[in-house]
Formats: sequence, structure tokens, C-alpha cells
Amino acid sequence: MRTFKSEARFRFIKIMDIGYMVILYVIFGIFLSKITDVLFREYSKEETKAKSTLRLIIEVIIIVWFTIVVFYVARNIIEVVPSPFDGLYGYEHSRLKEVTNGMILAFTYIYFQNELRNKLVELNSRLSLNKKL
Repeated sequence: MRTFKSEARFRFIKIMDIGYMVILYVIFGIFLSKITDVLFREYSKEETKAKSTLRLIIEVIIIVWFTIVVFYVARNIIEVVPSPFDGLYGYEHSRLKEVTNGMILAFTYIYFQNELRNKLVELNSRLSLNKKL
């Protein structure tokens, strides 16, 4: 049976581990987004505007597909990264829900993924229903 003091320590360790996981996800997200930018060469705005809408849609679909594969692989890698907090005060890192939650990874990756963002902005402007006719 846990006492109040041991429960407080357990919760503190859990909060520290959540912070640790967020840091891992942010680092992975930034690193992977920059690799993706290198793989999918950045185009100038003029080059992007010169592409057909169909080509832009296909390129966005390819980048999104690649992104999903990267998320899957990165999440599986992060799941096996050991936590420095595992075992402290009875804490089990493997039971942490944030270990399998990739939302921070997804947000960071997409935020730092310049090429995808540029293409989406251009595609959005082309498909906008608010354009004057």
C-alpha cells in the first residue's frame, strides 16, 4: 500500500517521464522533418506556382504517405528507448500512455516540414472557394 509521500514521488516521476517523452518526440520530429526536406527538395515559390494542381496534389500525397511511414518507424523506435525514470518508486515506463502517443511527434514534424507546408499553402490558395471570379 502506497503512502501519500510515495504516491507524490510516483506522480512526480511520472510527470518527469512525460516531459522526457515530449523532449524525445520533439527532437525526433525536428530531425525527421529536416531529413524529409532534404529528400523532397525544396522548390522556390515560382517553381511551385508553375506546377499543375494535379502534380501538386500527387506530391502532397507522396509526402503525406512518406510522413505516415516515418511516424510509424519513429514511434516504434521511441517506444524501445529506455527511460531514466523506469523503476523509481515502482514506476513502469512501459505503462505510460504517452509512449505510444505520437501527437507531439506529428505536430513537431509537420510544423518544421517546410516543403509540405509550402505545397499545402499553394494548393490551398488554388482550391480556395473564396477566390474572386
